[in-house]
Amino acid sequence: MCVAFAQHFKIPIYVDWSDSTWSHGSETFYTYFNLLMPTFSLDDIPADATYFPEYWKGRIKEPFTSELFAKQTELKLNLGVLTKKEYPADVLVSSSIGGRSLFHDISFFANVFRVVDPRILKAITERQTKYPLYKSLGFHIRGTDRMRGQAHRERTIQYIAINAVMHGGFNDIPMITVSDDKESLILWKRFFPNTTIFSSLSIENSSNKGNHHIKKEDLLVSKDEMNADMLVDFFTLASCERVLSTFRDSRFAREADRLRPYLKQILRNE
Repeated sequence: MCVAFAQHFKIPIYVDWSDSTWSHGSETFYTYFNLLMPTFSLDDIPADATYFPEYWKGRIKEPFTSELFAKQTELKLNLGVLTKKEYPADVLVSSSIGGRSLFHDISFFANVFRVVDPRILKAITERQTKYPLYKSLGFHIRGTDRMRGQAHRERTIQYIAINAVMHGGFNDIPMITVSDDKESLILWKRFFPNTTIFSSLSIENSSNKGNHHIKKEDLLVSKDEMNADMLVDFFTLASCERVLSTFRDSRFAREADRLRPYLKQILRNE
């Protein structure tokens, strides 16, 4: 992980979220988070600085697009996992797009990351106050681009409904649900009509190609509002006693579950 690499070797880091997954123009990583370590601005980089890979010389403010991702082998942009300190340049540029590895030490996030967006902090506090999240089952009803047709969607919801029953879903245990998929949520509510539903913006903007791939002109709200809504849902799941998801490999659900012991620390605005 690049943040851990920078911290280990005491190198300033800038986290760039300018690709369309997170930004449609004005949103940045620092809109939502702060890192408790040295950072910098792209404008701070001297004009004569050298870059590795060299491709980024004169292009450092350009987003890492899907077209660029397809050419990263050809352009020698994929650096893999950063391990050594010395690289032949002043500025090292590494992309994690497409990477899905789990960082082993979840406490690292709590020690380094802080949520600073007041909208997120306020919404989480309100949910934790209004709902008994600490003793609730949290469900991540993931759909959109992960679903292969209606039959697959129905089987997936049936599976998690059975899983919910096995974890006490009919034993008066409070249940909350976050989701990115309107159609899956309709099926889910047939099994558990009394579950508390969040994720209003994600549901309203549900897309079969994945909500993170929706173009700016097709969104009903801004990317910034979608990001904030998604992060509130993530920390809502992390507030629950147990987290279950429609997909075992859901990073969203797994990381929320792993982060639970450190939630208060990472939400401490510093």
